[in-house]
Amino acid sequence: MIKKYLKAYIYTFSILIISLIIITLFSYFNIFKPTLINILKLLTVVISMFIGSFIIGKNSIKKGYLEGLKYGLIFIVFILLINIIFIRYFSLKLIIYYLIILITSILGSMFGINFKKSN
Repeated sequence: MIKKYLKAYIYTFSILIISLIIITLFSYFNIFKPTLINILKLLTVVISMFIGSFIIGKNSIKKGYLEGLKYGLIFIVFILLINIIFIRYFSLKLIIYYLIILITSILGSMFGINFKKSN
């Protein structure tokens, strides 16, 4: 069980790190506007969480939504702890951001378990 979560988190964090490095380079050279950079950062997290939870769902036997919920909650708790320790910032926008991550994780896992059944 831990092995499948670890594999999914490795995919999630590697996609996240590579994408954010590319977005940072675009921001540094002023290729995109700051509003577009913020949208790309959100899309990067959503896509990486979707792919990670898709892998979790594909490796699950049943109840993909629960696997996605667990996967998303673990990610949110990890990011929330880092946020509280280092940044000490909490707002309504952050709660909405975490809810988007959680919903994406649940949907990705549900798609993953359905993809497994069709093959």
